Amino acid sequence: MSTPPPGPPPPYDEWGRITRFLQSARLAFARERSLWTSLELARPEQVIISAPSNPGTYKVRLEQHLAAVQDDETLFASVLIHSYALAESAAADRLGADPRSFAGVEDWGGRLLVSTGQRWTDVKDGLAGAVEVAVIRNAFAHGTRVIDVRAETRLRTVGIVSRPVGSQVTLTYTELREFRLRLLSLLGAGGVGK
Repeated sequence: MSTPPPGPPPPYDEWGRITRFLQSARLAFARERSLWTSLELARPEQVIISAPSNPGTYKVRLEQHLAAVQDDETLFASVLIHSYALAESAAADRLGADPRSFAGVEDWGGRLLVSTGQRWTDVKDGLAGAVEVAVIRNAFAHGTRVIDVRAETRLRTVGIVSRPVGSQVTLTYTELREFRLRLLSLLGAGGVGK
C-alpha cells in the first residue's frame, strides 16, 4: 500500500517561513550595508560588483547595489503580497472554495467568519482593517503605489478617509507587522488551522 503524497504544509508553517525570511533578509540587508560602508574605497563610484547567475553574470555598480539593499519597502511589500496570498488561499481551503471566485477580503473574510459564527468585531481592527490591508497589498501587487478611485471608494465604504485618491502608498516595517497581525486575526477567527 502506497502512502499518499503529502499535502501542502499548514498555513501557519508557511507563515512562519515567511516571517523567518523577512527577518533574515532584514539582517542580511543591514550587514551588507554595514560591510560596504565600512570599507574605505578610494573611488566607490567606480566599483562594480557581480554575482554568478544563469545565464551569464549579474553586474551592478556599488551605488546601485546599496540602493537595492536599502529598499526595505520592496522587501516589506513582497512579504505583504505573499502573506495576503497565503491567507486568501488558506481561507479558500477552509471553505472548500476556488480563491478566484472571491470578491476581495470582504467576501472571503466574511465567509470565514460566518463559518465559525464570528463577526468582523472579533477580528483585529475589523472589516476596515482588513480592507486597508487588501488595498495596500493591491497597490504594491499591481505596481501603482497610489490610491486610485476604486481603492478610495473601497476604503471610504468601510470608514477610512485618510487615504485620498492620488495619495502615495508606502509601507513601513511597523505597518507590515500590523497588517500581518490583522490577517492572522482573521484566519484565527475564521477557524483556519483548527
